[in-house]
Amino acid sequence: MLSIRLTGTPAEVADAVLTLRETFCITAIKGLCPSAPVQPSVRVYVEVAPG
Repeated sequence: MLSIRLTGTPAEVADAVLTLRETFCITAIKGLCPSAPVQPSVRVYVEVAPG
């Protein structure tokens, strides 16, 4: 299992998650929260399995 941190605007993070789904099996998405100090950035942690 691999954990990937994504940081960016909500649209960028959503796009990155969709892109990751094309290559990996996403097992969990955790921690959607504001990413200080830059706003409106958010951060999430995506757990993936190869596949």
